Amino acid sequence: MNDKKTAWVWVGIAVVVVVAIAALIVWFMHRAPNVSTANHAPAGQTVAGFPQGLAPAATGTVSATSTLTNSYSINYSTSTSQYTTEWVTSSTPAAVFAHYQAYVAANGWTVTNQADTATLKGIYADTATSSVSIIITPTGKGSSVTVTYVVK
Repeated sequence: MNDKKTAWVWVGIAVVVVVAIAALIVWFMHRAPNVSTANHAPAGQTVAGFPQGLAPAATGTVSATSTLTNSYSINYSTSTSQYTTEWVTSSTPAAVFAHYQAYVAANGWTVTNQADTATLKGIYADTATSSVSIIITPTGKGSSVTVTYVVK
């Protein structure tokens, strides 16, 4: 009899543990942000929704040796989407940086952060409905550029 009672106690404990684990899993699933997977553009193209004024061809500093390496979008919710494009160019980091400084100033962006060092040049700017992050790093033969545009 004592062994039966002990077995039922262990069964009860196991049921409580399983229910607690299931409740935690459900809780974490509902807390997770609603993020879809990345939508990649075909090779050599910018993803739909990426502003053409921010694209490599619009920089005016892009040379014949520029190569688009990646372009994708991520939808975080019905109101927030991210569009990122990456490329390498033989243009100098200073030339690309100067272009984007002029671009954001001429297009109503407010620069909220900026970096201009030998190893990194960057601009972070906002409008009422969007933000942009531009990161430029030197390569052996020019620059690597990543532009991320977020619609709020």
